[in-house]
Amino acid sequence: MLIDERFRKCVAFIYADMTNQDTLKKERKPVATAFFVSMVIGNDEGALIYAVTARHVIEASRPYGHLYFRVNTAGGQFQDFETDQDDWVAHHSTDVAVTHIVPRLRDFDLHPIDLDMLATDKYILQNEVDIGDSVFFVGLFEKYAGIQRIQPIIRFGNISLMPHEKIPVKLDPGSNAITLVHAYLVEARSWGGHSGSPAFIYYPVGRRPDFLEVGVEPPALLGLVHGHYEIEKHVAFVGDIVGRGQVPINAGMAIVVPAQKIIDTLMQEELVDERTQILDGLRRDKPIV
Repeated sequence: MLIDERFRKCVAFIYADMTNQDTLKKERKPVATAFFVSMVIGNDEGALIYAVTARHVIEASRPYGHLYFRVNTAGGQFQDFETDQDDWVAHHSTDVAVTHIVPRLRDFDLHPIDLDMLATDKYILQNEVDIGDSVFFVGLFEKYAGIQRIQPIIRFGNISLMPHEKIPVKLDPGSNAITLVHAYLVEARSWGGHSGSPAFIYYPVGRRPDFLEVGVEPPALLGLVHGHYEIEKHVAFVGDIVGRGQVPINAGMAIVVPAQKIIDTLMQEELVDERTQILDGLRRDKPIV
């Protein structure tokens, strides 16, 4: 399956200024992924753009000062945009955070996801989304983020478990507390840096073998990548170090927060009030601030 380039263009990388332990100097390092969702307001007043990422990314970054979106420009390079952690609105019980941004889209090589591409609970039922369905997600490969431009990679997998029950995750980076959340488990070889990545479901021809499919449903945003499960494994060390120990091993199982939770976050009172004020300003021919 070939992936349309627009799916790579819906993301940005999140950077933080961190101390290099060798040089003790501050360096801007990629830490996670964010993606952009376009939400139409009013009748013909246009759309607002929201950045979306994992809530734990925002909270874990507070000791490092401001965060930065790195976005590709239309001119073939990239540009960093500063964002403050307090500008983000988080879901009250799961790993989603959003913030309103005001980019001049014509200046950037950016393609936000339309809100109607998000797979609502109703969409999941109508399209009989279930275990085995194909998923791809777009995000940061932290070993190579790109030099002149950001270079998102795409990973592929399949739904392994539907969110019928809540599963345990860590939402607070500074605590070992476990929170139960609704999430998909997707076998997709998730690694560090994919937190906040968009996960899309797609439908290959022949998904329903009893039917002749003339057209196939386009991809939809299944949800947001929280991270991956790690399994503690007892291992024996050989060579210069002799002994045994316990190391975390990637279980190859990505945790994906349903897209419905992103919609629920966008509909929180704080953001609804903000959209109302912006819409009132537009109708009075006042610029957005």
